[in-house]
Amino acid sequence: MSTRSTCRWRKAVTPGRMDAINLKISKVGGLSKARLIRDLCVSLQIPMTIEDSWGGDIITSAIAHLAHSTPERFRFSSTDFNSYVTVRNAVGAPQRDNGRMRASLEPGLGVTPDFDNLGQAVAIYR
Repeated sequence: MSTRSTCRWRKAVTPGRMDAINLKISKVGGLSKARLIRDLCVSLQIPMTIEDSWGGDIITSAIAHLAHSTPERFRFSSTDFNSYVTVRNAVGAPQRDNGRMRASLEPGLGVTPDFDNLGQAVAIYR
């Protein structure tokens, strides 16, 4: 983190300066980095909206898992982006039920990608 960014964070976490943050998984570099920021916010008692820039079933599952592993008093809200799209890209993703969603109890993100709907791979790494 640059000196300038560090200075901004120090100012932001001063008591009374911030009511909540919007934590977007892809904007901070993925789930591992989002988890670190989430843990920092919990330690500083800063509530969060946990979401991403956009996505479908797979992204919604990542959001749900990060949100459900966050203490409830620091979960301001989270977004179920898969309810806004018409193409399913995975099976087993969280679905909204009475305004709430649940993370799967299955391993990983708890989803099985639907490769037919995802289309051809743009790259393969071995």
